[in-house]
Amino acid sequence: MKKKMVAVLLSAAMTASLLAGCGNSGTSSSDGTGEGTSGEGASAESGAAGEVSTDGAAGGETENFNETGYPIVNEPITLKIMQGVRDVDSVIDPSDMPAIQRLEEQTGIKLEWDVVKSTDWPTKLNLMFASGEYPDIIITPNTDVDQEEYGVSQQILIPLNDDLTSKYMPNYTERRAAEDSDPCETLAASDGNKYSIGYMVGQYINTPAHFFINQQWLDNLSLETPKNVDELTEVLRAFKAQDANGNGDASDEVPLEMSLDNGFYGVRYMLPMFGIPSGGYEWLYLDNDRKVQFAPTQDGFRECLEWLHTCYSEGLLDAEMISQDTNTVESKFAEGNVGFFTAWRLKAMGFDDGVMKTCVLYTPEDEGTCMYRSIEKAKPGAYITTTNQYVPQSLRLLDAMMETEMMYSLYYGEKDATDGSGWEYTEDNKINPIMNGDIDPITWLDCNTLFFGPGKYIDSVFEWPEQRVEKTQYCQIYDDAGLLQTYSNDYIATAPLTSEQMQANTLTETDINNAVKEYMATFIMEGVTDDSWNSFVSMFDGMNIENYISVFQTAVDSMEFN
Repeated sequence: MKKKMVAVLLSAAMTASLLAGCGNSGTSSSDGTGEGTSGEGASAESGAAGEVSTDGAAGGETENFNETGYPIVNEPITLKIMQGVRDVDSVIDPSDMPAIQRLEEQTGIKLEWDVVKSTDWPTKLNLMFASGEYPDIIITPNTDVDQEEYGVSQQILIPLNDDLTSKYMPNYTERRAAEDSDPCETLAASDGNKYSIGYMVGQYINTPAHFFINQQWLDNLSLETPKNVDELTEVLRAFKAQDANGNGDASDEVPLEMSLDNGFYGVRYMLPMFGIPSGGYEWLYLDNDRKVQFAPTQDGFRECLEWLHTCYSEGLLDAEMISQDTNTVESKFAEGNVGFFTAWRLKAMGFDDGVMKTCVLYTPEDEGTCMYRSIEKAKPGAYITTTNQYVPQSLRLLDAMMETEMMYSLYYGEKDATDGSGWEYTEDNKINPIMNGDIDPITWLDCNTLFFGPGKYIDSVFEWPEQRVEKTQYCQIYDDAGLLQTYSNDYIATAPLTSEQMQANTLTETDINNAVKEYMATFIMEGVTDDSWNSFVSMFDGMNIENYISVFQTAVDSMEFN
């Protein structure tokens, strides 16, 4: 989860007049002080009296709420939901979805939906907040809401701390408690409050990108699997010079395939072979002492680029790597004429008939290898606004969406569907997705729904598909080999920064990314000299990198590590 401001900056006049105004018209539920232990004592109940009800009352109708069982309300109420969906997803009106209709019948709550595509989300979200007319609930697992701005600063989002969720969300609470550590600990804002309900699809994944090598080519040339970068370089040279694919043409092999910085195929995922666990958050990483480090100025960064220049100059590296995007790389993987690369996994990635036929997981044996360790923590999935007069009802509704069969029907489609969608129970009473049809538009929310499935819960109810088993096996191999960093960069990504800090970081990170990519391309094509390297490193002095790192270090130091 990349933690950045997503708000589209409105003009100064609109920000001053409308956003300030909505802070007044949108009723407040918290003074933003975050009083209490780690913010857990602060909830919507600590806000201005009578503005936000957390006891089930709305207009004095305390009898119209059931704390347990269904329906949630005895007389119908209506809740408005702003629902973010990915651009690639074409969905019908949620009110027409069978699972949503069952949810409404079960709970007694009528739902009105405003579905917004990811491309339109930042603008529509900010205009909504500026208008002062808020939905009751915002569901956004694949789009972002700036909780620092709209929760901590403007207090438009109410705190959803454990005193509330434990009272009204038993499914959510029980799944959190079953894990070895709370997967929602990273949801806390800079004031200690949690302003969101978590979204999570646990998969026992500990690193995003793995190395793969063409075993068929190794066998064709009677080569041993390389143990380190030097041996790998010699293998790549052999792939290039000795007709590794055996087609009689010794010039068509692509020994090393990648892009500059796209997806899981870029330079940042080659850096671990040079001791830099890049990934998870921009160009920062945590070392073994929990210190935030800036990857581009490290010796390993230079060594990686020098190696890539060697590969580029010798024709071992795809000459188009500087400009090609993710789709281009994946199309070349599908052709299969590749010797070495990084990727999420092999199965169900769109290149099953290509590199999957000849390539296998590569496990470096060099002690200097250090790979980015990802941790499975919840990201924000749903928010409640201060104009919501039915907070407990809303929390119970969100928890009803997490009932196992309901949650999977919202994610995959209907149980035992006959149109190629949906899911079914296996003989072991595990949920198995069917999903072998091509349906457009879809009649379920897909991964845009509020889904909360930590690893132990998912393992108990879900039949893992073949490709997920493959991925977790790769992760276990790398973990057993001791290749992963000690402290995850995800702590940097989820560090509790203020809205002002995030805004400042956004500008800094744009400058950093532009500079790093430009120099990486130059270094790979033209090589690295002491003068060019020193010029590159000194450039960051003008970007105030020390302060940038210090901000994250302070935030990381305030966090609890498992």
